[in-house]
Amino acid sequence: MILTCPECATRFSVKSDAIGPNGRTVRCSQCSVTWFASADPDILSLNEIKNSDAAVESYEEQEPEVTASVEFDDHEHGTEPSNEPHAVIRDKAEQKKARRRLLGVGMIWLTTLTIIALAAFLAWLFRAQIVEKFPGTRSVYSAFGIEASNTGLIIQNIRTEYGDVDGTPVLFVEGEIENYDVQTRDVPMVQIKFKNDNDEVIATWAIEPPKTKLQKGETQTFSGQYPNPPIDATKLVPVFIDELANTVVRAHLAAK
Repeated sequence: MILTCPECATRFSVKSDAIGPNGRTVRCSQCSVTWFASADPDILSLNEIKNSDAAVESYEEQEPEVTASVEFDDHEHGTEPSNEPHAVIRDKAEQKKARRRLLGVGMIWLTTLTIIALAAFLAWLFRAQIVEKFPGTRSVYSAFGIEASNTGLIIQNIRTEYGDVDGTPVLFVEGEIENYDVQTRDVPMVQIKFKNDNDEVIATWAIEPPKTKLQKGETQTFSGQYPNPPIDATKLVPVFIDELANTVVRAHLAAK
């Protein structure tokens, strides 16, 4: 099928099925003008060509055949041009961007959680030094169920038993002292407080542990006995004696 540009008269040879039964808008590749091409072929019939050799020769002399191409303007005729390859590339690029964004967000969260976990671990490991320098943080540790003190030591596993020694009632107490700190710690004396139902202290009792120093992570057992314990005592509270009182008590015990 032959199409002729109405502007520059360039002729184009196209397949008949390229136009379709309803025609379509085409564009000249030489002058870029567009026009609507109908389904009626703009071509001489085969018989007319055979019977018009002279006319053909004359036409060829006047208008030499131009090898050109015609572009179909699908967009103007209502049919979207085929952009599938570009769409695929664009989709892949968007997917890569989405993956990069997701990876970036994931790295931010991972870094944040790592920093928080590291800070929590260091706060737990050096809690003795932190409480020693900032006493108010002890309540924060207690809120999380973590034992923390400025001594770096904890009293644990307290066991009590009542007995009789030479006809005198005696309370036997045994417990453990653990150094949870990262350094060697001095071990102060342990004070046992007897409390009644009103949480009032009705008697106290000092126990000197066998070792005065504990290496990091080391645990020692202490024990003592208290004759004639108060009968209205309902609970025992073990605490470490502070440095000043500890010195006084040790001196008093040494003088006996």
